[in-house]
Amino acid sequence: MSTATLLLVSGDYSLIKTVRDVAGSVGDLQVKVLPDARAACSHLGQEDAALVLVHLRGGAEEGRVTDLLRKAATFQTPTAVLDVSDRSHAEQALILRRRVVDYLSRPLDLSLPSYLRDVLMVRARYEAPLAAPAAQEVEAPGEGQDFLCDGSAGMGLLVEQVRRVAPQEATVLLGGETGTGKTRLARLLHELSPRRERPFRVVHCGALSATLAGSELFGHVRGAFTGADRDRAGKFAEAGRGTLLLDDVDALPLGLQAKLLRVVEGRVFEPVGSNRSVPLRARLVAASKRRLEEEVAAGRFRADLLYQLSGVGFYLPPLRERLADIPVLADKFAREFASRRCGDVQGVTADALRALRGYSWPGNIRELRDVIERAVARCPGPRVGLSDLRDLLGS
Repeated sequence: MSTATLLLVSGDYSLIKTVRDVAGSVGDLQVKVLPDARAACSHLGQEDAALVLVHLRGGAEEGRVTDLLRKAATFQTPTAVLDVSDRSHAEQALILRRRVVDYLSRPLDLSLPSYLRDVLMVRARYEAPLAAPAAQEVEAPGEGQDFLCDGSAGMGLLVEQVRRVAPQEATVLLGGETGTGKTRLARLLHELSPRRERPFRVVHCGALSATLAGSELFGHVRGAFTGADRDRAGKFAEAGRGTLLLDDVDALPLGLQAKLLRVVEGRVFEPVGSNRSVPLRARLVAASKRRLEEEVAAGRFRADLLYQLSGVGFYLPPLRERLADIPVLADKFAREFASRRCGDVQGVTADALRALRGYSWPGNIRELRDVIERAVARCPGPRVGLSDLRDLLGS
């Protein structure tokens, strides 16, 4: 395997020394140090890097990380962007996850080595001849995890991190826009965990009735309210010793957020109308398409609940920041829908891929899947062309 480059964006001498020492102990990595994100963007315009570590100083520098992500997404060989910060509070970590692949806190010699090994492993997949798509290596039983292709280093690292976290009992918070694959990531966490043979339940918090939300979550006893003619188990009980996903958790009203806080903290809940505490045995995973720190600032979400939910966090970036994934996903979806229709479509042409990469994808992977399904229905074969995409990519 050829020497890979670790790009460090920092002016902190002690941090630079630590990174050089760790990189030297892990593998064949060349460390290049640049003073700021602007210089890093310029460098990435000339050559790629296996990993970019950014030591943020706040202000405009944080905004320029977005430019780094866009630049990194254009390379065929994977590049990941990680933040190194002196801030350690979980809520601050979530803020940073909105713009970078992940967040590292000091001391780096404890956390950085495993990241570097993962980066080198993902990188090696692309240098190996005739390598099969890495997505096939991470699929778990059940639904195809089609959003977890390793077209970018960020997704390759995400898969490795999910593998480490899945066997643990920690509550997990998932962030990302609609259509990025949060529900499938939650299912993958479940299927890679010791709970895989137990139930996987999803609560769509945004669809809960304000008057019946408590009953849906916690269940109720007979006579708790008009129409409650029998005891009813809620989602927390139905999940048993499995996994319970609270999707769109930001949609819960503040009163229910207070009750959820008690569940997360104390691992017990009470059915509506009952004074009996029931132990929660399921693993909790929460997901939100909104930035919860902004919801806290607006008074719509409890800061203490955010803190409790964010013990382990994953952020799924939008498809427009995963340009290297589009060819892999498009070909996968084309073959999938062709097989369902007994067709002979084998992939997507270069012209069509350029059009797909140039679109903003407000609906993310879900929208890409829908577009390819409709294009395959039009396509006579053997590959989806530009003409098959007409009227499918918005204005």
